[in-house]
Amino acid sequence: MLQEPIAVLAWLAGVVALVQRLSRWPRLDFVFDRLPAVFWVYFLPMLSTSAGLTPAESPVYPALARYLLPCCLALMLLSADLPAIARLGRTALLVMAAGAVGTATGAVVAFEVFRSWLPAEGWKAMAALTATWIGGSANLVAVATTLQLSPELQGVMILVDTLVGYSWMGLLIALAGRQQGFDAWNRADRRLVDEIGTHLQKLRAETAHPISVGDASQMVGLALGLTAVCLWAGAQLPPVGRVLNAFSWSVVLVTTISLLLSTTRLARLEGAGASALGYTGFYLLLAGIGAQADLRQIAAWPQFVLIGLVVIAVHGAFLFTAIRLLRAPLFFFGSASQACVGGYSSAPVVAAIYHPAMAPVGLLLAVVGNVAGTYVGLLVGELLAP
Repeated sequence: MLQEPIAVLAWLAGVVALVQRLSRWPRLDFVFDRLPAVFWVYFLPMLSTSAGLTPAESPVYPALARYLLPCCLALMLLSADLPAIARLGRTALLVMAAGAVGTATGAVVAFEVFRSWLPAEGWKAMAALTATWIGGSANLVAVATTLQLSPELQGVMILVDTLVGYSWMGLLIALAGRQQGFDAWNRADRRLVDEIGTHLQKLRAETAHPISVGDASQMVGLALGLTAVCLWAGAQLPPVGRVLNAFSWSVVLVTTISLLLSTTRLARLEGAGASALGYTGFYLLLAGIGAQADLRQIAAWPQFVLIGLVVIAVHGAFLFTAIRLLRAPLFFFGSASQACVGGYSSAPVVAAIYHPAMAPVGLLLAVVGNVAGTYVGLLVGELLAP
């Protein structure tokens, strides 16, 4: 068994590198199209611990949770283009808000219906599921780590996200072929879709450039410095309820300050790959969580799949009501829903299936979800906490 902290960290980093490499191999598309990289990054370390290769407890795991998570959030949120989001327009933002509120409402409803079937940590799991189905996997890990959700239940939420979320994505793609008829029935103005797509294509100039030592130094210095300041500041703030403790205050502060920094010149670091570096750290953190999990405990809670179906049904009902009241094209249903449930990786793809020029809209809506996911997830946790 690996015992040295550096050996454990090296193993986790190797798993992340291997999964990312294999996910880009065309011959394995049929695997990663069904079970995404985020699943394997969690699952393989869990198997290695079950097999006795890695320890279930190591000083590496809490260190990753405490220090790496805030660093990752800082780097990922630098790419939040708030001015561009504001230019999406009233309809897009209202539909996205309806999807987020629907997810949070669905989590509360499902929790109350299935409360007697849930473990003591059930409220934390529902908060984590809310976060991931408004923002993405990074939001799930942020809320779950903040609330100290067990690694086993984090694994359950990842499985629910994969099984239910990808099934829902298939339904959204199927609906794309019916948008002409639906929009005619809904008396929706499809010119809005074309106008937004054209506007955003002109707006988003190409900023990517090779990373330099200066860029990398700024990213590392910013992430570490902001993490240190926010951890200190969080420890000075008083606890509020069951959710806002010293560490969760730190996560909220990092999220908020990073969003503010995204409106400054520091946002140009995204062109050098700030969010990519942030996601690299996030995957390493997720691998550490997986290494602490017990496969038998994950298999013991299949009812969470049914709970996921209830949450996604309420989410869909809120979205349908929104586009009906706003007379919005079906495009906004598909793109906003996938931005919530799928996040960065799949929202642009689904948006482009509805309208070839609208991938940037899907991406920006996913950014909206990523911004809101942690906040709303923690709010749901506070509402459901005993």
